[in-house]
Amino acid sequence: MARKLSGKVVADVTALADKAWFDAKPERDFMLRDPAPLEFKEPLGDAGEGFSWRVLVVRLDGGSRLRLPISLAWDLHNDHAKEQHLAVIFEQVAPEQAKALRAAVVAKQLN
Repeated sequence: MARKLSGKVVADVTALADKAWFDAKPERDFMLRDPAPLEFKEPLGDAGEGFSWRVLVVRLDGGSRLRLPISLAWDLHNDHAKEQHLAVIFEQVAPEQAKALRAAVVAKQLN
């Protein structure tokens, strides 16, 4: 027999964790972390031999953030990823619209 269950939508826990990370590290604009289960609408599929799925999180204007799933070598530790390296990866894999959003943030910081 099926039971009727009710519930409510809760805040995106990964978004809250990302915000807390950037709040604690105001000098950073890029972060690398493991994906949360069911974080993305579509399954990510196989990352490839010797690779694992990660999420490149980019700080944008007004406290918003962009999350990009990327496949990276499994031996790259998230905590050891340097800001400069993550910026290069972002430029290599991000869609043009995401690059434009990031460019607007950089331009604003320079003014």
